[in-house]
Amino acid sequence: MSLLTDVEDKRNFPVQEGREFVLDMPAVPHEERVLRTLDDLSEAINLIDPETFQRHVNADKNDFAAWVEHVFGELELAATLRAFPTPLRMMVAIERFLRGTLTPLGQKQAAAPEAPAPMSEAPAPHHGTEHHGHA
Repeated sequence: MSLLTDVEDKRNFPVQEGREFVLDMPAVPHEERVLRTLDDLSEAINLIDPETFQRHVNADKNDFAAWVEHVFGELELAATLRAFPTPLRMMVAIERFLRGTLTPLGQKQAAAPEAPAPMSEAPAPHHGTEHHGHA
């Protein structure tokens, strides 16, 4: 069951104490980042170094997807995070979820409406009426 079903501000809804994701940052000794919201997760994915990301997301596991699934109960978002395990794609998936535009896996995403084609600025037709006079 989703923890966020009836929550209006899904971006900033904090998990209960003790259910946070503690992200250690080995590049900075004794530094850790405590993630409490999906916005915290998206920001952390954006800021962490590649080695830290690989420790949490690799062929054997996806700690971020597991946290989203087991703490928030968001199965579809977790599945998407597992299907697209790169920092950029994970941040996009979280943002789409928060905006309510995440398309469930296996369904085609609705195409964005096409913008009208720009009016071409073709040169005015040449009718041979120009005169090149001699001075």
